[in-house]
Amino acid sequence: MIASRILATFAALFLVTAVAIAALTPFGMTLGQGLMLMDSGWLTWMQKQSPSWGWNWLELPFLLRPLWLIPAGIGLICAGAAASLNFGRASPSRRKRS
Repeated sequence: MIASRILATFAALFLVTAVAIAALTPFGMTLGQGLMLMDSGWLTWMQKQSPSWGWNWLELPFLLRPLWLIPAGIGLICAGAAASLNFGRASPSRRKRS
């Protein structure tokens, strides 16, 4: 019960964050562009530290996605987990029909 409420709160937080990012950033800004605005040396450090297969197959595709998509995806996953934890449970005030 409490886990579903926590996940629902995280879902709301991430979805509101995604909407705020989409509204406040320029249209089409990718995650890589957003990270470059924050710290330009971080991406080169990350590329040097990662194996070539990890950079090409895991990290680079995420950096090419829109900036708002990452928190929106996490929010949808949290919302689905919260809904699945509540699935099949009746509310305590609900009576069974005989």
